Amino acid sequence: MNYRIYRLSLKEVLLFSLEYLIMDAAVTFLFFDELKVFFLLLPGFAVFLKKRRGELIISRKKELGRQFTDMILAVSTALGAGYSVENSFREAFRDMAGLYGKDSLICMELSGFFRKMEAGRSLEEVLTGFAERSGIEEIMDFTEIFSIAKRNGGDFAGMIRRTVSVMREKDETEREIEVLLSGKRFEQRIMGVIPLFIILYLRLSTGEFLAVLYHNPAGITVMLICLVIYLLSFGLAERIVAIEV
Repeated sequence: MNYRIYRLSLKEVLLFSLEYLIMDAAVTFLFFDELKVFFLLLPGFAVFLKKRRGELIISRKKELGRQFTDMILAVSTALGAGYSVENSFREAFRDMAGLYGKDSLICMELSGFFRKMEAGRSLEEVLTGFAERSGIEEIMDFTEIFSIAKRNGGDFAGMIRRTVSVMREKDETEREIEVLLSGKRFEQRIMGVIPLFIILYLRLSTGEFLAVLYHNPAGITVMLICLVIYLLSFGLAERIVAIEV
């Protein structure tokens, strides 16, 4: 599996299509009140789908990174118990199957590791291929350190423990930041929909108050500017709360 690419399922495509159609209808009704605008905005679905796919790629990478960190910790524990490097990965598979299930990303990858190793490929080669497919910096760094240490010998188990310690510290920091930002993200989403509800309230309660903004060039221009400002503000708010460690 190439973790840089996400293939949407039919269910996801249908779900995102429905989501975009609702958004399209809302924008059309609130900002323009013209049916033709609804159809003019339909090509924007391609951009929306690309954004959603990107979010799913990031989410899957985060999940894989966390599972990989736990797996390497299990490998480190097995090494400390006297297992060989290859057998430590097999022990880690049992731990990960109990923790995440055999259908988890890391267990499927480990199963692939074992099949390739049985076919004659080295563990270093298999790990390197996985790191390239993952596109995750921490996994690529670990694989490079792992390959060097395995070739040169030395305190291999100690190297693994130190690397795991660094990875876990970063993972814990990311989780702490995620907890701190979750409330801010919720507030940002609430603040983001408030302007839309204000327009909806005005349209439903005092339609004549906003009538001047529809069905004429000047009003359409004003509403278009408002929509652009709203989208830019919403995008900026999302960037502010999207912090990477």
